[in-house]
Amino acid sequence: MDIYALPSEDHQVRFPVMAASKSEGQSAWPDLPPELLGAVLRLLPSLADRVRLRAVCRQWRNSAIVFPPSHLHLPWLGFTDGTLLDVVNNAAHRVRIPDDAVCYSAGENTFFLVHDDGRCSLVDLFYGGTATPLPELAALLRASKVDPRYELLQPVHKVVVSTSSAELEEDCRLVAVIIRGGNVIISTCRPAGETNACLALDNYFNFSIADIVFFQGRMYALAKVHEALHALDLNKGRIDQLPALRPPGIEVIPGAASAEFEMIQEPHLQEDPWPYGHEVARRYLVESNGKLLMIRRWIRKSLMSFSYYAMTEFHDADGYDRDRTRRFEVFEIGHGQWNSRRRWHKVQSLHGQALFVSSPCSKAAPAADHGAQQDCIYFSHQFYRRKMDDPLGDSGVYSMRDGTITRPLLPEPAAVSASLPWRLRFPTWVFPVEA
Repeated sequence: MDIYALPSEDHQVRFPVMAASKSEGQSAWPDLPPELLGAVLRLLPSLADRVRLRAVCRQWRNSAIVFPPSHLHLPWLGFTDGTLLDVVNNAAHRVRIPDDAVCYSAGENTFFLVHDDGRCSLVDLFYGGTATPLPELAALLRASKVDPRYELLQPVHKVVVSTSSAELEEDCRLVAVIIRGGNVIISTCRPAGETNACLALDNYFNFSIADIVFFQGRMYALAKVHEALHALDLNKGRIDQLPALRPPGIEVIPGAASAEFEMIQEPHLQEDPWPYGHEVARRYLVESNGKLLMIRRWIRKSLMSFSYYAMTEFHDADGYDRDRTRRFEVFEIGHGQWNSRRRWHKVQSLHGQALFVSSPCSKAAPAADHGAQQDCIYFSHQFYRRKMDDPLGDSGVYSMRDGTITRPLLPEPAAVSASLPWRLRFPTWVFPVEA
């Protein structure tokens, strides 16, 4: 996949990718001495330049790891039309997406593509190379009558890819696709030409799924309503050898009563005068420092019974009343006070981490490595189309220490086109951290 820059003009400029072949009497670019390449790397002013350099060949990519950037950078935001926004520099770049494909974020720096003819593949956004085809997964999607091109029905709700780890076989990654409320398809992700094992979890989880995550050899699923947490052991990635599946999997945390979900004002939080209460708009699962976290995002409760004139009394200074994020809460897996059953335990600190939250991809990362603030949640989420000229939608930085939100992520208009179609918005975090 070729990567393009989006300059301020209306034309596109291709990122140069140099050939690795040798010509008679000349050395190939991969043979550039590492110390000379390191000197170049230290002078590159932006992360985008380092991404271009890494895409040249494997040798240059390895050298880039040896010579990390001297400056800190936040992750980027990605949109499903292939636009990538460098938040620090407010600069847009572009990944070429085939015209016949629908694009979904698969976490970190990977996109999941579904073509008009039903083909599926995984593509790394930054480091080039051919896509990894997933024909077995594509066949299961067709058998499940999933048409990802019909986006109004959101047939694919989320795609998650595991990282290689000791809990999985060598060079084995797994990809999970949520296709309906409680239905998930899991597939191995092996190089082209190798057969993948697939598993359809039809109604395996007996609840509507808010989020899924691969963590320590299991796939965890979080209930959208009552926050139950169930798990599926992955047998080191050998999913074709799993025993007959019976719902609802391994119960890690039982569901909670609805009365437990209340946004209680704490002394350090600013008062919110909204008289109709608050509700959890979204829940996320994130791995952080070897622990599994659940994040709640709160908004003002939407009630249709009150009039427009009543709403105006509670508008914020910039005109928003209900849909924007008001608060976050973070929980980890703890134990109940009176028995051994596990419960969600609220935490007040991220211990040097920062959280980057969005519906397609959420991740915890060391704040010091990204120039981020500790104990803060960086978020971006789309809401009702009140601000069509704001492609970042509901965005900002939430401080867990004092409950304040700094808005927006960018103090100036984002470099992303304001004409971006609504269906192509919904930004996701992208992590070119190794560049």
